[in-house]
Amino acid sequence: MMDAAEYVSQLLEEAVASRASDVHIEPRADHLCIRQRVDGFLMPVDQLPKEDMYPLISRIKVMGHLDIGEKRLPQDGALTLNHEGLRVDVRLSTMPTLHGEKIVLRLLRNRPELMSLSELGMGEAEKKRMNQLISRPGGLLIVTGPTGAGKTTTLYAILQALNKPESNLVTLEDPVEFQLAGVNQIQVNLKAGLTFARGLRAVLRQDPNLIMLGEVRDVETADIAVRAALTGHLVLTTLHTVDACSSITRLLDMGIEPYRIASSLIGVVAQRLVRLICQECGGKGCEVCRRIGYRERTGIFEVLSFKEEFQPLIVERVPLSKLRQIFQKAGMRSLREVMMEKVVKGETTMSEFHRVVDSDA
Repeated sequence: MMDAAEYVSQLLEEAVASRASDVHIEPRADHLCIRQRVDGFLMPVDQLPKEDMYPLISRIKVMGHLDIGEKRLPQDGALTLNHEGLRVDVRLSTMPTLHGEKIVLRLLRNRPELMSLSELGMGEAEKKRMNQLISRPGGLLIVTGPTGAGKTTTLYAILQALNKPESNLVTLEDPVEFQLAGVNQIQVNLKAGLTFARGLRAVLRQDPNLIMLGEVRDVETADIAVRAALTGHLVLTTLHTVDACSSITRLLDMGIEPYRIASSLIGVVAQRLVRLICQECGGKGCEVCRRIGYRERTGIFEVLSFKEEFQPLIVERVPLSKLRQIFQKAGMRSLREVMMEKVVKGETTMSEFHRVVDSDA
């Protein structure tokens, strides 16, 4: 029988060293599968006998201050570890499955992982547009993309760029993933009744310069966010759409009046994360990249700067395909164009191009 405490400690140390974002502990019919998510991909790292499942899961539950006797319901917890002087916060989630409880550990490295706008991977054109957008005193700025596209990283980069002594920055998040000195961060608490909408109403009475909403999840929150942007506040938030133009139709579908969207929206940033060719082996596969050929990721960005002359397009509900044509003619580079540029420069591959961009088609 394995030493559960020693194994968990070693597992987490290796996950941090491997730059893993998540560790999955998955019960199968006859064994326990251990996988790590590195650069967006889940990879198997170990396989244990089924008899090791209960001591291992119990050890993790104890570390996360969970009820070790409760196996029928999902539970959430947290723990903290230190790796070479770096604090790593770990979010813990359990879920009952057919063959036992599955555990996912999400690793949140503290401040060293925060990135500035210049480190996100934007091209010069997109970077210029982004800096112009965040210099605006008010309006709605949306960051969009699927889950895991790096939207939160972009929001935090914007916050850091705007975090000045003379500004009052307030965030509503679920959860608060990084703590930023000088920023008033609010953790949404649904059990206590602190929803995004309720919190946003309170924030508007706190004299904010900038408000960051972790995500627009419902019509009520979207409506208040638009109203806040119309009254002179800079509002940052995220949506789950495939590109910049689709965010406009999403707000329309949510029931927000076209004229209010047209008057409040200042820009939309669509993004994806793409894997970079391993610099050690040039993509052939080596020990450094675990024989995959890729190591680390960067962002690709589509930045729409919304101009006053675009407002009638929304009010008239111009079709999405026509909107894209108009915005691209005005200078917006599509995700496909930006991605192809990285392929041509030798930073990534056509295989990544098809995986990341063609999957949206």
